[in-house]
Parts: sequence; C-alpha cells; structure tokens
Amino acid sequence: MIRVGLISGLLACAAPMAMAVDVGMSDYKFVSDLTAEGFETFGTGGAGNTVFGMTNGTDIYLCFLLDTPNDQTKRQTALLSELSGGSSDRAIPNIPVVCVMTQ
Repeated sequence: MIRVGLISGLLACAAPMAMAVDVGMSDYKFVSDLTAEGFETFGTGGAGNTVFGMTNGTDIYLCFLLDTPNDQTKRQTALLSELSGGSSDRAIPNIPVVCVMTQ
C-alpha cells in the first residue's frame, strides 16, 4: 500500500515537470545527408507515421515521407505502364524522405 502511494506521488510530481520541458529547434535533414554523415537506420514500426529512424549513437532522427500526390501519380502511371509492357520512359520522381532530430 505504501508503494502504491509512493508511485502515485512521484507520478503526480513528474507530470508538471514533463510539461515544462522546452522543445529545441533544429534543421531537418534528408536521408542522403545523414547517410553521408555515417548515420545508420533503425526500425520504428511506423510509430507517429515514421518510415524509419537514423542514429549515429548519440543523435537520433525520425524520418518521414515528404511526397506529393502529383509525384505519386507520375510514379504509379509509369510503373503500371511498365507492367503492361508499354513504358518508354523509366525516369520517375524520387521519393523524398526527411528526418527530424528527436530530443
């Protein structure tokens, strides 16, 4: 019973402290930039709409798709054309992925 009271008291004190944390600012980075800096990927299971994460041991970035419906349509049209044997142009828009530093 004392243990439950102690845990409840600690949680009550921790909630206001968690709300007081200042969120920092940093530039987003493209996956290619982080790869060139030696970051490695790790799985996130899609939490928070992430595609994956990248880390170098001390810094952690979560990565998200930065795609447009227009580019998605261009890729789908070209790939469906390829499946039907009618594709003449293989150039399609890349899929941009940006990564945001976690804190």
